[in-house]
Amino acid sequence: MNKGKKMILSSLALCTVSMSVLMTTSCGKPGGGSTKGKIAVITKNKSVSFWDDVKKGSEAAGDELGYDIIYTAASGDNDFASQVEAINDAIKEDVDAIIIAPNGNAELDEAFKKADDAGIKIININSKTDYPNVISCISSSDIDGGSVAARYAADGVLLSNTVRAVMDRGDVQITDVARLGRGAVAIIGHTAATADKRIQGFKESTASEVQRQMAADGVDLSKMDLTQEQISDMFSKFFIEGERCSSIDAAYEEAMKILSARDCNVICFYATNTNTTLGVCRAVEELDMADKVFVIGFNSDQKELDYLKTGVLDGTIIQNPYNMGYVGVRFAKKAINDDSLPKTLDTGVTYVNADNLNDTYVQLLLHPENY
Repeated sequence: MNKGKKMILSSLALCTVSMSVLMTTSCGKPGGGSTKGKIAVITKNKSVSFWDDVKKGSEAAGDELGYDIIYTAASGDNDFASQVEAINDAIKEDVDAIIIAPNGNAELDEAFKKADDAGIKIININSKTDYPNVISCISSSDIDGGSVAARYAADGVLLSNTVRAVMDRGDVQITDVARLGRGAVAIIGHTAATADKRIQGFKESTASEVQRQMAADGVDLSKMDLTQEQISDMFSKFFIEGERCSSIDAAYEEAMKILSARDCNVICFYATNTNTTLGVCRAVEELDMADKVFVIGFNSDQKELDYLKTGVLDGTIIQNPYNMGYVGVRFAKKAINDDSLPKTLDTGVTYVNADNLNDTYVQLLLHPENY
């Protein structure tokens, strides 16, 4: 078994991919190096290194399976026009399958229909369109990503600065929890639909973590005469949600506006993709607030890792872009052969901070080509 194959199987196993999926793969290049066909891979944002890793993974699988990979990246998360053009170009190139991380939903339907009518198999990665004939979607769970971020935010700052502060007072009032938590967490989401679930998971898990600690300290909200609406209202006061941003500069401006406000009580900042993370980090660094604000971001661009090393970024949720590309091509091959595929495959999320950055598993996710 070649080194590239062993690396992928290890990575997939670590990401809890089922053995039934792993057993469908095969080792090595086809005999004679002949090309079996063409597969188009279309991604979201050419300026973000996440998609470079998707490209590497897809090309590695293409080399092993004997398919030419035609790679195209849009100019940004809102650029569906270039994705439509890339789909149309793929049809002209007579590709066998299209693997796409869709920027749009209904905006891509007409192009998808043309590809569909041409007999081209469609696979989604990273996010899913509602187009009905998408065969499979390979992505991480956005809800899980938000939930993992919330757990570390709670452990890092929220419990000690809100709940424990209330407990120290002795006479616990629910209004005190809401008051001390008011504006404690700022959120800046990106403009793609994936941000919605990342924020949803974060908010829901933040509330759960705080309630869990309150119960451990003797105040169990489930045993109090409170409606779920009252509890939800209490925790809704924890969050300040900024405008959705598609660029680093826009996220920086939004973060500056939040952090520079006279009544700012923010002790934690959550950003939902690479650009929003970099914008928030730039603002926190410029305002010299790294010791005051706990920042959790998303993805593993080199600039994000640099902020992690300097302490501006406290943690980041990383996905597995290499495997999205790699498994995408392997799934495309199976789709071309009309083999059965799962509707979805979760490639997992991992929380990375300065403490585990150099762990072997994390380095495998960050630099799979080295393994």
